[in-house]
Amino acid sequence: MTYANAADGVPGDAPRDAVSTYERHRAELRASKRLWNIVALLAFLVCLGLSVWISQFYPERLANGLPRIFEYFATILPDLQWNLLFEGRAEDGRAVPGSLTFWYTDFWTYVALIWETILMAITATLMGAGVAFVLSFPAAANLAPNSWVYWLSRRFLEICRGIPEILLALVFVFMIGIGPLAGVLAIAIHTAGALGKLFAEVNENASSRPIEGITAVGGTWAEKMAYGVVPQVAPNFFSYAMLRFEINVRASSIIGFVGAGGIGQELNRVISFYSDDRVMAVLILVVLTVTIIDLISERIRLGYIGRENFA
Repeated sequence: MTYANAADGVPGDAPRDAVSTYERHRAELRASKRLWNIVALLAFLVCLGLSVWISQFYPERLANGLPRIFEYFATILPDLQWNLLFEGRAEDGRAVPGSLTFWYTDFWTYVALIWETILMAITATLMGAGVAFVLSFPAAANLAPNSWVYWLSRRFLEICRGIPEILLALVFVFMIGIGPLAGVLAIAIHTAGALGKLFAEVNENASSRPIEGITAVGGTWAEKMAYGVVPQVAPNFFSYAMLRFEINVRASSIIGFVGAGGIGQELNRVISFYSDDRVMAVLILVVLTVTIIDLISERIRLGYIGRENFA
């Protein structure tokens, strides 16, 4: 080290060397970051090209296949006649062809199955959210008691959400037979894995100050979670659970195709045996049900969290 004035002990070249070292290190970091960005972009483009090639995602292929969608829907549109649209049943109890009554001959059967689907989604969501709530705390990196508990919790949640619901439903149908119970168990397991990950990430973003305060007065790990973390994360937990309920209603409609109960089982039946206007009748009811549930869930979520939080 050199000094401008040895008697005064004032540094001369040291500040200049520190600045140049900092700028050189900064330039190296920027160059390294630029290199990794280029590598990541090239890897993305390669993966994108491979996915387009493997899936044959070509514009001309899509353009040629698009009219076939309308051809299928043309086969399931009802043959309604305006002059007979609101006709009831004849004297012999049969519905008049061309009327809404004829189109929805099995309306109350569909309603009962949709109600069964909703109950399946409610039960599965409650079960899955309960498991996710318990495991989300040890699965959070900043809250886990130790690394082993953290690792086991994370792997268990990954297994739960890694197996497709329809595959789980097939296994449970084989194990306990056809019916809603198989669907409930399949959706609950997948819900536990999906919500567990979301809940754990919310926990990782929670403030540590309440936890430190409870620790300072000798609180246990469970008390720190119950009084230091839960009050912070409860609104987000509820929001994610409501979102998952909406997803589970749709999932309950799908897994019925493998005999796991709900409206999906009836939809599979009419597609397999009829492929006529009854398919459209069931689809319309399913879409309406999901839409209504989405609207109700949104109102409930906003009422719980408070609209002021969205202002």
